[in-house]
Amino acid sequence: MINELIFRVAGCDILVRSDAEFDLEEGYLPYVVERPVSVAGKGTEYSPEITITAVPGIPRDLLSGRELLFDAENEFQKFYSIYELPGGLGFAIYNQQTHSELQQVAVLNNDYSEWVVYYDANELPALPLRYPFGPIMLHYLTLKIDAVMMHASCAFDGEKGRMFTGFSGVGKSTISKLWAADGSRILNDDRLIIRREGEEYRVYNTPMYYADIPKVAPLTGIFLIRHHPVNDLKRVSGARAVSKVMAFSIQNNFDARYVSQRLAFFSELVSVVPVYELGFVPDASVVSYIREHEDHS
Repeated sequence: MINELIFRVAGCDILVRSDAEFDLEEGYLPYVVERPVSVAGKGTEYSPEITITAVPGIPRDLLSGRELLFDAENEFQKFYSIYELPGGLGFAIYNQQTHSELQQVAVLNNDYSEWVVYYDANELPALPLRYPFGPIMLHYLTLKIDAVMMHASCAFDGEKGRMFTGFSGVGKSTISKLWAADGSRILNDDRLIIRREGEEYRVYNTPMYYADIPKVAPLTGIFLIRHHPVNDLKRVSGARAVSKVMAFSIQNNFDARYVSQRLAFFSELVSVVPVYELGFVPDASVVSYIREHEDHS
């Protein structure tokens, strides 16, 4: 018997299936949806954007001798490595508690629609989307659906969706709390997806390590934030805006096609959605300051 479930992120269905029993981490559970019913008699079959087949047992030699394309690591730990495979990409994904132990091996096909993820057969319960595989998968989903993933927070006041981004420690969580105290709904304070839908751009939250319901908001402004002695807002545009916003997107730049796609996306985004550099004082005054100045800077 095939075990399967479907969860939906940024309007996209992701089907996870396996011959073995598996579970999802807590943060994914609010995103789980019922399987849509195929339209009888119209030749329409249900087709998710992504299918993930989870397989117990890690094939240790699958990536041996393959060309290394990219290493995601910092001075403290290794996250994952990407290899070239016939017809797609192979991923060595590392355990974030031990830093170097192989946690999973995953294979992605060329159109980013099919994953096979191999996990430790002794892992009980099996968690095929165990971090960092889940965010990796969502990143490649954005390449498929004309979207980007950002390190950012977003506050929605019922009318405007304002995204705040910048380096770690610049105040994304702080400014989110200030907007929340003013009554805005916070989509997320770390990892968001921006998706183009027709003539508009929308912001979606993504599953985190904690449970939170799926949320969406129109994107009406992007704020590049930093702490500052006074509140100060300046609009930026053109190549400067593209480079500054793109710097905080989640991306793998080993393939020129990815870079070209991202450049095109951000160029169009900043021509529609205003981008601001915001120096802010970490108190409630910044909320009213933005509302008063965002359309006039």
